[in-house]
Amino acid sequence: MTDPTPFNRLLGERVRRLVEKDGRSMEAISLSAGMGAHTVSRIVRGQAVKVDTLFTILLEVKATGEDLSAVYADFAEHRKERADG
Repeated sequence: MTDPTPFNRLLGERVRRLVEKDGRSMEAISLSAGMGAHTVSRIVRGQAVKVDTLFTILLEVKATGEDLSAVYADFAEHRKERADG
């Protein structure tokens, strides 16, 4: 596995906090969302994720509009840094 991008690391940290707030294990959330048992764990470790997978997990953990806005802001910043880089 390659090193996660700064955005994927930040996204993983955000998802980890939402999982902790939810109270269920990463495996339980993955399975409840209809995904493989280790899907959330891979996101938390900073692996790339498809948008539909991310939003399914965010819905499963009942992410707020504020949570979604933070993910969007992180992504926008990441894109800007890549363009400036």
